[in-house]
Amino acid sequence: MRKIHSKIYKKTFYTKLLGFLIKKGKKSVSRKILNDAFLEVAIQTNLSLYTVFIKVFFSLNSFVETKKVKIKRTSHIVPFGIHFRRRSYLIIKWLLEVVSQDKRKISASKKLATELLNIVKNKTISKSMSKKTQNISQAINNRSNIHYRW
Repeated sequence: MRKIHSKIYKKTFYTKLLGFLIKKGKKSVSRKILNDAFLEVAIQTNLSLYTVFIKVFFSLNSFVETKKVKIKRTSHIVPFGIHFRRRSYLIIKWLLEVVSQDKRKISASKKLATELLNIVKNKTISKSMSKKTQNISQAINNRSNIHYRW
């Protein structure tokens, strides 16, 4: 029973985000950053933590990704369908890219909280949402190259 529970727990969005956020091997520090950010968003929006997680995940969820494929001497941008594990990786990657690119002199939990709040409130100023829309628009623009996948 214990092994099954630990396998399920390891696959949650929270633990994946926590794993990517670990700084210098200090899990407690990254857990505090993550908990503070999600708790602040939950308080400001009057939603539960679970609802905040779900809204963030489904707002940034994308079913397609574009990759550069070289064929002979030319390279083409080709859209690919992606699995659940890759989708969750892209969501986490986009969130952490935005946090690392933010050059304001505030804590990482505040940076993450402002980005999460923008996502939950469906604001257009969210940089990670713009990364998602850029990915989708690039896939739509290059859908004629789909035959290069094979």
